[in-house]
Amino acid sequence: MFWGKPDVSVSFCEDKYVVSDYIAEYYNTMSALSYVIVGILFYRTRLKNLSIIMILLGLGTALLHGTLRFYGQWLDETCMLILSFFIIKEIRMERFNKRTNNLYLLALILPYFVFERFFCYFFLVFCSLQIYIYLIARKKIKKYTLEYYLINSYSIILIISGICWLLDQLFCEYVKEYQLHAVWHAGTALSMLLGLGALLL
Repeated sequence: MFWGKPDVSVSFCEDKYVVSDYIAEYYNTMSALSYVIVGILFYRTRLKNLSIIMILLGLGTALLHGTLRFYGQWLDETCMLILSFFIIKEIRMERFNKRTNNLYLLALILPYFVFERFFCYFFLVFCSLQIYIYLIARKKIKKYTLEYYLINSYSIILIISGICWLLDQLFCEYVKEYQLHAVWHAGTALSMLLGLGALLL
């Protein structure tokens, strides 16, 4: 094990150090770069902050799967929570000012540092944020517009990707050859491409 003994708090299905002696989970690591690509695409737009977080998410995810060390998991999961927060902020811009911005972000991130080794806490918070994003986005946009179809496509692809993630976790011995966690990365990157596109409209 090139990077030392794994100390992440969640296990992944892909076989370790098979393709490369230097990358623990090759396909999961390579697919994480899809987040970086999406981030770069939006870098020169008004969503620059979101694009930077996307790039950091991609690097953190690659670090997580490439090393299976907790510092990679921490960066990966923290970026996912911060990204969700800034998406909510972008949708509900009128509800945020500098003070509430800092308070909400602190309330979101601080408990994660307390429960950082409990993956279930992160999973529940992240899923709750995604549901909230969908609900407030659907409430704000008009039906049958391009924005409407983009948000719905974002949600559908995110759900399908989430199912792939669950299958990879729960039925590893049956689905290992399909690299479903890598599919989760590619799918969620595509959903973010559509979601960020909707925010630009």
